[in-house]
Amino acid sequence: MLDLLTADDVLSHVMMLADTNELLYLLVEGDTDCSVIDPHLDIAACDTIPSGGKTVVLGAIRMAREEGFSRLAAVVDLDWVGILYPKVEDNEVFVTDHYDIDATVFFREQNTLRVAGSFSNRAQLRSYVANSNCPTLHEAVKQIALPVGLLRFTSEKHRLQLNMRDFPISVILDHDANEIDVDRLIDIAIKRSGKGDDCKEEIARLYREEGEQMTNPVRYLSGHDLLTALAAVLHKKCGSKASIDAISRAVRGAYGCSDAGESPLFSSISEWGASQQREILTCL
Repeated sequence: MLDLLTADDVLSHVMMLADTNELLYLLVEGDTDCSVIDPHLDIAACDTIPSGGKTVVLGAIRMAREEGFSRLAAVVDLDWVGILYPKVEDNEVFVTDHYDIDATVFFREQNTLRVAGSFSNRAQLRSYVANSNCPTLHEAVKQIALPVGLLRFTSEKHRLQLNMRDFPISVILDHDANEIDVDRLIDIAIKRSGKGDDCKEEIARLYREEGEQMTNPVRYLSGHDLLTALAAVLHKKCGSKASIDAISRAVRGAYGCSDAGESPLFSSISEWGASQQREILTCL
């Protein structure tokens, strides 16, 4: 249903709510953002509202400014800001610390490792890390997710219109769960997008070129890819039977007050609350 909302729909909803209370409101792109932010909010002072994507969120914020409504701010995904797109110049629009909210929670490494341990067979998990070509589970998962993120970036930059949403990482992961089969990655992306094989050579060329120019791999890692890769590794090599959804929920739930206290995103939210004479976070 969120996908059907317009900016006008969202702002109308906020304005109706605002007529009944004195709360501040944070627009976010989806429910997963709420699940990470809400535990750290004082709900007597501020609430989150999932709003169906960045374009809708930014449109609603712009309309709110035109209406003179000041009790509204927004959290949006960092995604390709600073790489493909300029930063949003609005002091009340805050971006996630990493690509999106799930990447932000994944990069609290100790939390992710604790969750992985709780879903895994201890001996199998240790064996996997010892036999992988990475020093830690966290690094191994990043290595797996990176090619998918790079192809997503290539598609966005060159307007290839590849369907990279909810990409099935497990089917392109090698037997040892160390590396992605890039050729198969491109094949599946083409098929999911309803394109013919005649475009494969060009897509592969652009993918290689973008990989050669990449300077900061972390910026290419989406939360969905990271958590999907984590679930695939745990299932294939570490004895886990947990679903991607269960593991993702656990990683989000592990994001605690100490994590929020070190987060630029949460610092920005707190500063906005202070500018409105409110303490809206319970952790800072």
